[in-house]
This record gives sequence, structure tokens and C-alpha cells, in this order.
Amino acid sequence: MQQTSQAWRDAQEQTLVPESYVEVVLNVGDPDSQADASSTSNGEMNFSEADTLVDELEKNPIRYATLERNIWLLDGSFLILPDQPPYGNNGYIGVELSDDNCEYEVTPQIAISFSQVFAELIPGITIEWGSVYGEWASSFTVTAYNGTSVVAQKAVTGNTSVTSVVELDIQNYDRITVDVLKWCLPGRRARIRKIIVGIERTYNKSDIMSYTHHLFVDPLAAELPVSEIKFSIQNLNGEYNPDNPKGVSQYLMERQKITSRYGYRLNGQTEWIKAGTFYMSEWDAPQNGITASFSARDSLEFMSDDYTGTSTGTLMDVAEAALNQANLPKMSDGSDPWTIDSLLSSISVPTGVDTSQYSIAEVLQYVANAACCVFYQDREGKLHIEPLADGQTDYEINQFRSYANSEISLTKQLKAVDVNNGAAIVIVGSVGETQKVNNPFISSDRAQTVGQWVADYLENRRVLTGNFRADPRLDPIDRVTNENQFSETVVLVTEIQYTYNGAFRGSYEGRANV
Repeated sequence: MQQTSQAWRDAQEQTLVPESYVEVVLNVGDPDSQADASSTSNGEMNFSEADTLVDELEKNPIRYATLERNIWLLDGSFLILPDQPPYGNNGYIGVELSDDNCEYEVTPQIAISFSQVFAELIPGITIEWGSVYGEWASSFTVTAYNGTSVVAQKAVTGNTSVTSVVELDIQNYDRITVDVLKWCLPGRRARIRKIIVGIERTYNKSDIMSYTHHLFVDPLAAELPVSEIKFSIQNLNGEYNPDNPKGVSQYLMERQKITSRYGYRLNGQTEWIKAGTFYMSEWDAPQNGITASFSARDSLEFMSDDYTGTSTGTLMDVAEAALNQANLPKMSDGSDPWTIDSLLSSISVPTGVDTSQYSIAEVLQYVANAACCVFYQDREGKLHIEPLADGQTDYEINQFRSYANSEISLTKQLKAVDVNNGAAIVIVGSVGETQKVNNPFISSDRAQTVGQWVADYLENRRVLTGNFRADPRLDPIDRVTNENQFSETVVLVTEIQYTYNGAFRGSYEGRANV
């Protein structure tokens, strides 16, 4: 469950909840070129880091008091620059001071270089200037090159925004430069926090016509996890019509990054929680429609290729090989986007496993199942392979939140669990069905352990489903209390679907008393 303030939790107990929000941010560009990009400057301060501008990592520049004109205000909001590093991640800070006309004797330049020529068409770049100081370039030029040849260029004048979306068709390029011609204030250094190779488009509740978020996690890792959003936005102007020569459709491609978040208006401010990090999988803009529709999934979008890594060693060795092959985008702090429980290092892979027929995702699923672990992606975009956590979530799907009592169904009675065709058979009862588990990563000496783990879960036969006035902080594998007029039941949630049409509604499924 997502962490929120007490005000958020209190609001969910009200008959009418405060105004709610959904925000979707679409990065329209080439994910491959962004990942390949590197940045340099023609001169910067010692506490500047121009080489971090395009790395997509989270940046939190520090507001240092320097000797620039009128920058050292005695209001307690500035820090003194230390004598030596670390200085913090400050992005680019130029060495030149702007003159009384806000211009520079030597034009500050950022060069974004690529290891190859990228042929895919992108719609421009996005520049965030000195947001910590509330400053920007009032005039600048963006130029794209192929070798020494200029393939695209745009001069911007009269800018008054700390974030500049420079719309410019760029294709067949291996270098992009940003030249700062004039700053917004005299006696100041040019500052850039980050640069995106592409443009960011943000859609809020006034733009979004429909929105669903589907989450599924199998506690046994018998199925792949799902975290997917589907949304539609207004397309009255034909911006996403594929036949529109000036539209956005020509720039869309698979695996473009999409982030989403949810919010409530609380005590005069909006509190946000993450919905997740996703990657474009499908889009559609009907010729006779008024909306454009999009689908985006979690990082499993990167894992459909055949696995080519090791099939020996430990489950940890295989899991890390699979994740490295997937070449997933890094987390915002630069760390690997996964966490694997250390117990996998103590479990050996059976001899002679043939992995050639499996995808990267399937190998990770099998590894999780063999380790008696759950496999899922959290809302930060990090993949997890770890044992199912104990404990109960402080949340109740009760009659106040539910539109009707949960439906309860019983799965078939379990007689036994058969692991790998007799490697181990765990007897549960004298009647019922036998659940087969076929997993090449389960060794003969581990089959009994896995079989008992599966049996313990499936013996809980009651499955609950229902609809409720959803609180979007709830996640799969949360244990919640489910209430009807007769009893309260602890339910391990396995599936949730949120819908948003001005307010959140949801449906859920889970297994009782796990």
C-alpha cells in the first residue's frame, strides 16, 4: 500500500471525498537515443555537472549563495558553497556571467552527443533551466547535426518560462547543441537542470476522457504480473490523427516512457501518490472519433526477447543475467531497477536446464516460483523477487466503501500438488483435484518445499471479488479486512482495477485467510 498523509486517510472516511485528480505524463521521443545521449559544456563551474543533464536521473539542485548579482539574499533560503565536493547534483552552471544586457561574451553551449546516427523522427527537445533559482534563457538556439551538416535548427526569443518545449522535427542526427544567447537577468550564470531528447506532454483530468489501471500479482508466480494503464484523451483537433502531417502520431513509438500519478485536494493543497512507470505498447486514433487511446505496460515490455543468459549456478545468477539482458532503464537515483532476495543465492539451478525456449520474463517467473517468491513491479518501477511479506494492511473494504457485499466463490477442493511429474507429491486430502507444477528450475531436492508452499496457498479455497469506492493507494499483495453483515475476513488482494471518470472506482479479487 502506498504511503500517504493522515489527511488523505481521513478523507477516505468521509461520505464525499475531496476533489481527486489523475495526471499522465507522456515522453514523446526516441527511448534509444535518450539512453545513448551524453552531454558536455564549453565551460562550467566546479560545482556544475553538465554530464548529468541527459541521464534521466532525479536531480535536486542546491540553492547556493554565490557572488552573482543580487543572488545572495539574506532570507535563509540559500546555502554556503562548501570548499570541496560533494556539491550535490546541480546540473549545468556556466562559468560566464551575463552582462548588463543579459548577454555573454562567450556563448554558453551544451552539446548532446550520440554514438551513432539516429534516423527516427523526434518532435524536439525539452529544457528545464535554473528552476531552483526561478531563472531561464530568454533567447537561445537549438541545432541538430549529422556530422558537420545542420539537419534542423530553431532560434527561440522572448522566452519567459523556466521550462522550454522546443518543437522541432529532428531526424538523422548524431549531435544536438543548445546555445544560450541571452539570460533573463544580468550578472548571472546560465543554468540548466535537465534536457529531454523529445518533448513531454502532460495530461490532466480535463484532458483525460477515460482511464483504467489494472494490477495483478500471482503470489505463487504461476502467472506473470500485470501493471497496465489504458487512457483516452481529447483529439478534437486531430493532433493524434496519423494522416495529420503536423500531428504527434508520427513521433509515437513503442516503449516511450509514461508516468502517472493520483491526487486529492487536501487542506488547500494537492497530495500526490505515484500510479506507476509504464512504457507505450499501443495507441489508436480513429478517423471518425474524438479521442485518441493509449495502452502502456510495466517493464515486462522489455522482456519478450528469448533468454540467452546462463542456465547454471544459482537462481540469483540466472535472475541477474535475465535482468541485465533486458537492459532496463535505471531508477531515478541511478540504481538498478530490481531487488532480489538474497535467499536465491543459496538455491542451485538443476543440471541440464534448457532455457532456449523461454523469454526473459518467463525465466524470471520460473525463478521466482522455484524460490517460493512473488514476482512483481512496484509503482516506483522496481521489479521484486522476494517472499510474500507477512502482516496486515491498515485498510478495510467495508460496507461503507463497497457498493455491494463481496461475492465469494470456492475453488475446487485440492487433493495433492504434483511437482515436476512426481519429483514430489504433497498430499492434502483424499478427494479433489491434483495441482501440477512444472518448472525446470525446481531441483529434485527442492520439489517438496515448493509443493508444500503451493499447497498451503491453494488450501485456502475462498476467493472474494467485488466493487468498491476505491482508494488508489491500495496495491496487490496487500492484506486487507473485508467486511459483510455477517463477518470480517482477512483477504490477500491479488488483482485490482481502478477506473477514473472524475472520481475513483475500483474492482478487486483476493483469496481469504492467506
